Amino acid sequence: MTNKFLLSMAMIVSLSFLSQVSFATDECKDDKDCKDGNVCILALTPHICKAPQEAGAACKRDAVCASKKCEIPEGKEIGACK
Repeated sequence: MTNKFLLSMAMIVSLSFLSQVSFATDECKDDKDCKDGNVCILALTPHICKAPQEAGAACKRDAVCASKKCEIPEGKEIGACK
């Protein structure tokens, strides 16, 4: 089950990254670098400003989730929005 979760997370991160590469203009370092209610998504490389994420999206902190809940498995750096 853990392997399936890790594979799913890797796929989410990869797909999120690929879908954002062409739209990324400036890399953000903090939420204050973003405008219009967007947050800095640190789970993507490069970091980009984006609206808070729905359930299942890759996250590193609660602020980037629409639910304000990022569940990170123990020992991991990236989790998923609840």
